[in-house]
Amino acid sequence: MSRPIPCTTARARTALGAIFGALATAVFSATAAQGFIEGLDVDHSSSQPVIHIRMAEPVNYVRHSPTESGDTLRIRVNRTSPAMPQSPLPQRSALPWTATAEVPLTEVEYETKPGGDFLTLRFNRVVRFHVRPGEDAQGIDVELAEPEDREHATMASKAKPVRGPGGTCASGLRAKSPPAELQEAARRCMIEEDWPAAVALYTKLLQQTDASYHREAQEMVGVARERNGQSFRAKSEYEKYLQLYPEGEGAERVKKRLDALNSAGQRPKEKLTPLSSPPVAERGWESYGSFGQYYFRDALLTDNQGEYVDQSLFLTVLDFTSRLRTERFDIRTQFDARYRQNFLKVVYDENNQFRVANAFVDFVDKETRISGRIGRQSRSSGGAMGRFDGGVLSYRFAPQWQATVIGGFPVLPYRSTAPNTNTSFEGASLEFGPFADYWAGNVFFINQTVDGLLGRRAIGGEGRYQHPVHPVFTLFDYDVHFNALNTAQVVTNWNFENGAILTLTADYRKTPYLSTSNALIGWGSGYGPGTGYGVDSVSDILRYQDTIDLKTLAADNTPTFKYLSLSAITPITPDTQINADITVSNLSATKGSPWVSAYQGSGTQVSYFGQIITNRLLTDDDVWNFGLRYMTQQIDDILSGFVDAHYPVTPDIRIDPRLRIDYFTGFDGPDVWRVRPGTRFNYRVVDGLYFELEGGFEYMTKPLALNERDTKGYYVNVGYRWDF
Repeated sequence: MSRPIPCTTARARTALGAIFGALATAVFSATAAQGFIEGLDVDHSSSQPVIHIRMAEPVNYVRHSPTESGDTLRIRVNRTSPAMPQSPLPQRSALPWTATAEVPLTEVEYETKPGGDFLTLRFNRVVRFHVRPGEDAQGIDVELAEPEDREHATMASKAKPVRGPGGTCASGLRAKSPPAELQEAARRCMIEEDWPAAVALYTKLLQQTDASYHREAQEMVGVARERNGQSFRAKSEYEKYLQLYPEGEGAERVKKRLDALNSAGQRPKEKLTPLSSPPVAERGWESYGSFGQYYFRDALLTDNQGEYVDQSLFLTVLDFTSRLRTERFDIRTQFDARYRQNFLKVVYDENNQFRVANAFVDFVDKETRISGRIGRQSRSSGGAMGRFDGGVLSYRFAPQWQATVIGGFPVLPYRSTAPNTNTSFEGASLEFGPFADYWAGNVFFINQTVDGLLGRRAIGGEGRYQHPVHPVFTLFDYDVHFNALNTAQVVTNWNFENGAILTLTADYRKTPYLSTSNALIGWGSGYGPGTGYGVDSVSDILRYQDTIDLKTLAADNTPTFKYLSLSAITPITPDTQINADITVSNLSATKGSPWVSAYQGSGTQVSYFGQIITNRLLTDDDVWNFGLRYMTQQIDDILSGFVDAHYPVTPDIRIDPRLRIDYFTGFDGPDVWRVRPGTRFNYRVVDGLYFELEGGFEYMTKPLALNERDTKGYYVNVGYRWDF
């Protein structure tokens, strides 16, 4: 956030209002799952159910906690799009789910917080889980343990004595038993053939800080999973062992076991269907969704102006999904919309707004291997960028090859829900992999026209090395019309033996992507070049200035974003992690034109961040985040500290308190303090019906206007959500 500078009172009120306007708007603009979570599916085709979570844009899995069991799972992800300025409060997107005996999932929630981006899965009982990246860059998979592991999951989560479901090989142990006792108990469980208990204990050994126990534990957890019938998981454990310990007698043993599993996997094997899950052919239409209404208010309290209400609106949100699955077809429809009623007079002509985020039908034909989707949708791969009205058609002509064609009309953000037929695009891509177990990606071509003119023509591709120890994601997009690089990105993780993770992200991109329509940047409605008329399209510009070089103007108006980040995560106890990162970013200046002012650029911004995340600090199910960030930029330096928590008071009541303190050290004025406490209250009235209340206060010294004293403000959000 920029350092306050001297200006007029009206401008000060506007700028200060933007601070608080971000509070409620950012929090609930994505509340009804119109944002980041695109969909969710549960795969029952193997012996253990797998939850597939689909994102609206590519992400990289970073870590999760707790490590192996609990009734709440928090997954940290990194978006591969460039980092945007963080809102003072979390942004959320929630997707409800109907719990079953095998998949007791009740809700998936996405949050953007000062500490990063998190997916939170909530279950109605304690479960065991294994988290991994999805088949493509927009997915996260969560594999749940078989029902007979439930007792272990409960005991591990509650820190009670660990007992096997059919024996006493681990009796007498507690969660904080020393590694030597854990190892001895795990060996007894192997002798007694209590495979689930052995898996739990060897996994716990791998989380210990004493690495001398890890080599045996890594091998034996694979053996226990193999003998427990978990071949897929066993392969993953064996592969990880060979990466960590490629030499020695243990490596020879593991290679033989892995070869045997791979050979067995080549023989046809009948898939098992859980007894409580009906055969696919018997399933009819399954429908679910949510409906919610919220009121938002935020205001400033100044000495000279009194109360200045920056936002007062009522938001109604609806999302609905219906699905039909047969032995051959999988058909799904999805509709997400919101209506915003603004109680304040605004300058723009869109006071009350109706928005449709998703309205599509997609299908999969398993017999012909053809799949597709038509309608309003979001896509961030294969050259497509964001939301559009159109269609996608794919054909998997070989197990590791899929061809896709795409076409449609991009949706204008913050504009009418009606299709934007002035701009259209079409493209094709080829998806391949995985080859050699880990290599996958795609190549694409995309073409876009704007008002009948060529807007964008690009080639590129994505590369994914999906290794469990050191995965790599790359993205490349080159515009052949502008002869310029749109995007080049590399994201890689390195997973260490002790559970630590090192992540490097390098990103270069034009923002927004190069397009002829970028010539419109800076030309607001009513500001045509000397005409007094509005400029809302490229054709408007040509009508008033037919000699303009649109291609040059678009390139001059498009800044370049550069981003480099190095982050590290390491566990210090089974319930506590330390995170740290260093980030350097720069948004370049633009040249401007006789009608558009040049942008001066952000300059180089450097951020240093440290965070501690701990579970079970006060109760068995709470989560606490403590963070400190120092950022230096052109106008000022900012030191920020925050603490936030997820604290379940009862099974039906959850309180999320938070506190953030910012200190601005300006280069051209007095220093500024800002204190921002807040709390979110969530109450489950009955199953499926939730009451939500969120509020906070802000106090800032030395506001933007010289004739103002200290400034205060508040925000209140209240509403309900019905999941059906």
